[in-house]
Amino acid sequence: MDSFGNLVEWGRVLEEIGRLGINRELDEHQEGLVRILRYRANWRLREAALKAVTEMDAPREALLSAVLEIMMDESLYHEVRVLAAEALAAGLARAQEKKRHDLDDLRHRAIQQIHELLSSTQAPVIHQGVRLVLSNIE
Repeated sequence: MDSFGNLVEWGRVLEEIGRLGINRELDEHQEGLVRILRYRANWRLREAALKAVTEMDAPREALLSAVLEIMMDESLYHEVRVLAAEALAAGLARAQEKKRHDLDDLRHRAIQQIHELLSSTQAPVIHQGVRLVLSNIE
């Protein structure tokens, strides 16, 4: 479901994300959160969506794939990539706790990409953030 509407109206969208979080309804709005994560015109929305992922009970593959893309995107600022690493760690750890095997391929892909990232030249804060993910999902 995507109830976020026009993302240019970012204040209203932030309020909606907050309301959904309070009501524990974020899992029902994953399509909209994916759209927000891919929307490059507003960093506040992206950060709010990443924080929302950490609160979800059952994030789906499409959502966590969008999070992984942000973590790996070297054109983005370090803080959002670290937020993405934290969201990915939380989502994949929750899937492992619940014995969800539908995300196994994504987890393996994430592990591979993290190892590639760690072997490349990155800011130390990026390496620290992705090591957290790796320790939580390996």
